[in-house]
Amino acid sequence: MREDIKVKDVMTSPAVVVPLGTTLDQVAALMLERRIGSVLVVDAKGRLVGIVTESDFLKEKGIPFSTFRAPLLLGRFLNGGQLERILQEAKATRVEEIMTAPVHTVAPEAPLRQALKVMLAYDINRVPVVDEEGKPVGVLARFDLLRFLADSA
Repeated sequence: MREDIKVKDVMTSPAVVVPLGTTLDQVAALMLERRIGSVLVVDAKGRLVGIVTESDFLKEKGIPFSTFRAPLLLGRFLNGGQLERILQEAKATRVEEIMTAPVHTVAPEAPLRQALKVMLAYDINRVPVVDEEGKPVGVLARFDLLRFLADSA
């Protein structure tokens, strides 16, 4: 891999962020609307404090990411009462209760190779890209890498 390829050349930007205190139903709606697999969580100064991915919904609270994916994630169909419980739980749960923190990050000017090493070392599918103040500027996901490889072929 060429050393001159930087993270900023491959990442998706701008980053999609939510503030601390956002509820899971709001996060799920945003992720579905934007068709993304994660959102970054920021503090009042806009600095990255966590990340929420689709799998975090189910892993931490048993809340499926969406009612469309719920049967697939849970391996069975849900009845109306179960769906109502899940919706109420999502409305009552704040993003900080399920987010992953601290977050492994890379700089936009970092070599792409460095980001790949971080993703492999920590077995993560995406890595947030932050500026020198710790504010998100993008995300580098596996899909971005595949798109880059396909475009380079």
